[in-house]
Amino acid sequence: MRVTLIGSAVAVLVVSLFLVRPGTVERADEKICDVLSGWVSRGTPSGQIVLVEIDEPSLAQVGRWPWPRDVLARLVSRLLDRGAATVVLNMVLHEEDRGTPSVQGLPGAANDEVLAGALSGKPVVLGHAFRFEGPPSSPSTCPVDPLPLAIVGPAEASAPGFFHPTGILCSTPALSKTAAAVGFLNGAPDADGELRRVPLLVESGEQHYPSLALAAFTVYRHATAMQLTLNQNEASQLRVGTQAIRLEGPSCLRLRFRGPRRTFPYLSAAAFLNDGVAAPALQGKIAIVGGSALGLPHPVATPVDALLPDLEVQATAIDNLLQGDSFNRPAGFHLWELSLALLCGLGTALLLARVRPWSGALLVLGTAAAIWAGCTLLLSATGLLFSPLPVTAVLACQFPAVTMLNYWRERRRAERSGEQLATAQEYSREILREGESRFQRLVENVNDAIIVDDLDGRLIFANRRFREWFSLQGKDIRQIALEDFVAPEWRAMVRDQHTRRVSGQSVPGEYEFQAIQPDGTLIWLESLVTTVQEDEKIVGTQAALRDVTGRKRMEALYLQAQKMEGIGRLAGGVAHDFNNLLTVINGYSDLLLSRMPQGSANEAALKQVRAAGERATELTRNLLALSRKQLAQPKVLDLNVVVNEVVKMFDRLLGEDIELKSELSPELAPVVADSGQLHQILMNLLVNARDAMPHGGKITIQTKNVETDEVCLRVSDSGSGMSDEIKRQLFEPFFTTKEPGRGTGLGLATVDQIVRQSAGRIEVTTKLGTGTAFDIYLPRAADRASVQPGGPVSATDWQGSETVLIVDDQAAVVQYIRSVLEDAGYQVLLAANGADALELEQQYPGVIHLLLTDIVLPRMNGIELSEKMRVARPGIRLLFTSGYAEEAFGSRGIIAGELTWLPKPFVPSELLSKVREALT
Repeated sequence: MRVTLIGSAVAVLVVSLFLVRPGTVERADEKICDVLSGWVSRGTPSGQIVLVEIDEPSLAQVGRWPWPRDVLARLVSRLLDRGAATVVLNMVLHEEDRGTPSVQGLPGAANDEVLAGALSGKPVVLGHAFRFEGPPSSPSTCPVDPLPLAIVGPAEASAPGFFHPTGILCSTPALSKTAAAVGFLNGAPDADGELRRVPLLVESGEQHYPSLALAAFTVYRHATAMQLTLNQNEASQLRVGTQAIRLEGPSCLRLRFRGPRRTFPYLSAAAFLNDGVAAPALQGKIAIVGGSALGLPHPVATPVDALLPDLEVQATAIDNLLQGDSFNRPAGFHLWELSLALLCGLGTALLLARVRPWSGALLVLGTAAAIWAGCTLLLSATGLLFSPLPVTAVLACQFPAVTMLNYWRERRRAERSGEQLATAQEYSREILREGESRFQRLVENVNDAIIVDDLDGRLIFANRRFREWFSLQGKDIRQIALEDFVAPEWRAMVRDQHTRRVSGQSVPGEYEFQAIQPDGTLIWLESLVTTVQEDEKIVGTQAALRDVTGRKRMEALYLQAQKMEGIGRLAGGVAHDFNNLLTVINGYSDLLLSRMPQGSANEAALKQVRAAGERATELTRNLLALSRKQLAQPKVLDLNVVVNEVVKMFDRLLGEDIELKSELSPELAPVVADSGQLHQILMNLLVNARDAMPHGGKITIQTKNVETDEVCLRVSDSGSGMSDEIKRQLFEPFFTTKEPGRGTGLGLATVDQIVRQSAGRIEVTTKLGTGTAFDIYLPRAADRASVQPGGPVSATDWQGSETVLIVDDQAAVVQYIRSVLEDAGYQVLLAANGADALELEQQYPGVIHLLLTDIVLPRMNGIELSEKMRVARPGIRLLFTSGYAEEAFGSRGIIAGELTWLPKPFVPSELLSKVREALT
């Protein structure tokens, strides 16, 4: 509160000083107004004024000044002849010239008479002067016509709106009478000696006379009536015709200077006397004649030029009147300026007491700048002068006083709170130390790695987790970069990310890459990176690194599972339909071969068809194993028997340059598996081993017991081996390194699926140039007594006379089965679906011994049909067939061996064997 009161007192004191308005303040005020006038564009001249100067060349041609009046008469005539609208003689011709004219003079005429004749009836304005010494003079005796002036407001002779001369210096009466108008040339310098205003009106007695500029303006505009508005302080406005002219003080016009000397166009008087100027130079313009030669111009000091000729002062006044753009500062503005200064002072005092010094400085500077800008805009837009000096002076005096008081007040407060601050600082340091310790523990013990590096990528900080990952304990990390531990294929990406980020480019803040640990282990890292800035400049980056190796492994497994699922669905569907076709192709091929005489011409071609069908059957089995829709019939088997069968089959097929060797354990435990699938596994592995040894080699098949209740089947070769990259993709479907046409990429994928379906596992050991070994681990069987031989069981008698109901939606398959069974002596009933089969069962009076049905049927599958058939005919036997039977998995028990199963495709012998087996 105290600071506010003192600041307000300072403002009142400064405003009071301006109210008294000593000379120093008044002069400073005028200088400030000069500055504002200088900032505002001066504009351009009207183009209606030309200065005809009596310069040095003119004096050299005509002679010394004063010139004979007849010479002036000739000059005036030449100007009017050249089209000048008005001629203004900026001079006082107060002495008579009774000399004889030198050129073209009339007989007996004097020079004054010649000049008077030239002025008579012409738009010529002649100058005269008033004196201002002593008391006011009596009414002027000079033969000059007063103004036709109407006065609005106080009309007393001593009214403050007029200049009052003490005497008068007239032009020669003969000339004054003949001139179109006369006016005084007097200026009105301010206290500092500079001319800013010219009086437009002079009051002498009860008569009012114009200035030279006003007289020229009225003659040029042909004005006849004028009206002057007065108030108690000044003449505020002069209206000439329809144009209003703003005044200030004693009928003064504040000039708006166009610039320093020679702003208006100058033409030499000598050029006109010699007819050296073209008419367009003066056409319709005002020609002001005055001296510019040494000793003639009567220079005055102005805000724009310390030696501006009186000739240009009068030209400026006339130009301002013509354009109506003079400046004006009414008397009442002084009080408005002081009111604004007081208001700003009180408001600023209130604010300075509540803000900090630097904010107070900005407040003061902003207020002062706003006042100056407002005054400048007001002057530019309206021509009204509003001085910013009072407001500036109040702010300049108030700010240091209030700031000093604030300083002492804050200092006392600081001294009183010194001890409290010291205590608080100590407490803060303790809190800071504790916070830093907690932060250090958090950063060091977090499960992620946290690092900070510089612009070049060199590490500045790394926490414990990062040092553990890359074995950096005890090492100086400042000579290490993150890029040193990035896998080679990822280094370019990591380096590009860092370079673009520290250069300020927009890059993703999160990305993944692989890193190499000192032991060569590859790990996946997820990086969350941000920039580090100091003084708004990027000085490095900081990153949180997370080991996502496990997640990436799970993602890969998930993607692999999805891919396998999609491939499996496609493969299963294709294999199912294909098996129906192969059943017909292979079956009829066998029927035709059995019925065809030995040595027949078509026997060789038919055997080629049968061989192609067998290869297609093998491919179909691979697809079904891959899709996990191949129905297995696992039994307790002796694995050595299966291996021996395969060795006998493939020993001659592999080629003479490949040695096939078996090393079988005599104490090998039995396994539970499908004999056909084990054949399929061994065939695929042997084919791949053969292809890996184009120049010959050795293949070894081994069996042995494993302590973990497993049996190991090992197939190894001495071939070319595989790289780690190929090994990672080894069991992917359709992945092959063979040239087009030599591999489908399904062999090893099929092996992997069969092993998984058999609850086993597979391991691969390989190295480039040293061969490959596949170790297949299968679970041991619990009961050794039920061991089955590995090969298919042969039937001795396939003939029969029983009745068989065949149900299949494939007409070609039905006809094939019918042909085989009827040839073997069976009675055959046919149905295309389950509904037809049930209807046929109801209508058939005899015994139906066997139901042979496809599992996949429209509207009612084979399992549902068999259940209904068992209810209708309890003693009926069942035999199922299908390319695959997804519906049979699970609780239906086909895998467990409860039902007799015949997979498609099948040949006549397999069909008859299964039929006989199902009936016995």
